[in-house]
Amino acid sequence: MAKVRIKSFTVIRDVLGAEVVEVEVSSPETVKGVFDELLRRYGAPLKDKLCDSASEGLTAFPLRLNDEILSSVLDQDRPVKDGDEIAIIFPVGGGCQWPRLSGMAGTPARYSE
Repeated sequence: MAKVRIKSFTVIRDVLGAEVVEVEVSSPETVKGVFDELLRRYGAPLKDKLCDSASEGLTAFPLRLNDEILSSVLDQDRPVKDGDEIAIIFPVGGGCQWPRLSGMAGTPARYSE
C-alpha cells in the first residue's frame, strides 16, 4: 500500500478542503489508483471538476509526480510508491476561446473558428 501526498490549487483545493491531503492507494498502485481513491473519498464535487461528463473519465490536465510533469489521461498507468507527491495542476476556467486546429498529419495545420 502506497501513501501519496496530493497537492492541490484553486478549485480543486476548495473541493478537497486543504492544499495538501494524503491518500493510501492499494492495488493498483498507479496514478489512476490515486485518482480513483480521491474520487471515492470526495465524490460528486470532485468528479464534477476532474471528469468528462460524456466519458466519465478524467479530463486532460497536467499533473506533477514528484519532479516529473505527466498527463492525467496519458500517464494513468504510471506507478506510484509510498512517499510520492502528486500536484494537480488544474486549469482555471475563463478567458478567451482558442481557435481549433485543423489539418491532417503531414500537412500544415490551419486555424479555423
